Amino acid sequence: MELNKLVNILLVDDDEDCRMLIRDAIESAHIKNHIDEVADGKEALDFLYQKNQYANAQRPGLIFLDIDMPIMNGIETLKVIKSDPQLRWIPVVMMTAITDDKEKRLAAENGANSYTIKPTDPMRFIDTVLSATQYWLGIHQYPEEIIKGP
Repeated sequence: MELNKLVNILLVDDDEDCRMLIRDAIESAHIKNHIDEVADGKEALDFLYQKNQYANAQRPGLIFLDIDMPIMNGIETLKVIKSDPQLRWIPVVMMTAITDDKEKRLAAENGANSYTIKPTDPMRFIDTVLSATQYWLGIHQYPEEIIKGP
């Protein structure tokens, strides 16, 4: 898969196995984007605002965000991201096992760019990750100043 943008990808999920599966799917397709991982919403915001151990973190151009996480859930994290003028342009793909319409509606109302159910079948999971990555990094067009960041 040839993608026309090299932007950083941030994986936000408390399930280390899910993060590994997403990372492995992206890497197996020879996508050369840098991938960072955090385990909850608070850690994601520390990363995005370059706080604590993330002082030198590069702003991502794509975020995969789980909903059901400890400390700070994905919907609360999404609200902060989409309310900040410096962050709201970052595409956020909600990637979750939650199929409830209420959660889908909350994600949409708070600015999620996509809501994807994590397939239980590993091959479908990989296909879903690759499709989302291909769209947001290969088809979707960013203004050049956004790709480079502030």
